[in-house]
Amino acid sequence: MYKDLNKQQAALHNLMSDISEEVWCAGWMDGLEYALWHIMLHGPAKYGWERIGEQTIQQLRNLSQEAGCWIVYNDVTLETAVPLSEWEKMFQSANLNDYLMVYKEG
Repeated sequence: MYKDLNKQQAALHNLMSDISEEVWCAGWMDGLEYALWHIMLHGPAKYGWERIGEQTIQQLRNLSQEAGCWIVYNDVTLETAVPLSEWEKMFQSANLNDYLMVYKEG
């Protein structure tokens, strides 16, 4: 839950949520954590109605490193900080179609 996040984790959550709000008008678009991680790995891309640029990617990268985690959302635990090593395994085992349907390179 958001209240359980420390200062660095909350900053990462807030940036991710702000991106979701800006590009989808949704506080946390389904699959947001996967799409943003994919964009961090592969570079600037169109996501929703906007383009996620290098500056935003660098902010995400810096905040995730400072927090040592990535933020995921589910209906049970809500906003949850997942250690980067665990998140990378989650990301690798995810079905790309679950999050890339709202993502377009470019």
